[in-house]
Amino acid sequence: MTVDPVLAWAFGGNGAFAWTVAGLLARKPLRMVRAGGRAKGTIESSDAVQVSGKSGTRTYYLPTVSFETPKGERIVFKSESGGAVPPAKGSQVDVLYDLANPREAVVGGLRLWIFPIALIVLGSPFLAVGIAGLS
Repeated sequence: MTVDPVLAWAFGGNGAFAWTVAGLLARKPLRMVRAGGRAKGTIESSDAVQVSGKSGTRTYYLPTVSFETPKGERIVFKSESGGAVPPAKGSQVDVLYDLANPREAVVGGLRLWIFPIALIVLGSPFLAVGIAGLS
């Protein structure tokens, strides 16, 4: 099957763009995993954030999490990701943090990886068609 080179470049470009964005989104989680700090954190509170869009205003809740380092230092940070439902105060979460700088921390779990994985899954067929069309 012959594919028009312009179409192949368009498909390949979209796939490469998706993979690039996935890599950029995965940078911080990968850095936190490599930094090696892991702890159980506790939800201290949640801050409501209003986001306006075409479908109206939505409220998202960003948790404030505390955890303790092996040296006994108590760290409190506000998560950059949240959800439509506020997490229960006092609930336990996994925390990834930089051993050299424990204040740089993220709440671990699938939420860190869902967008990079989705972009790779959705972009791969485009990239494959583009590569196949150019070869």
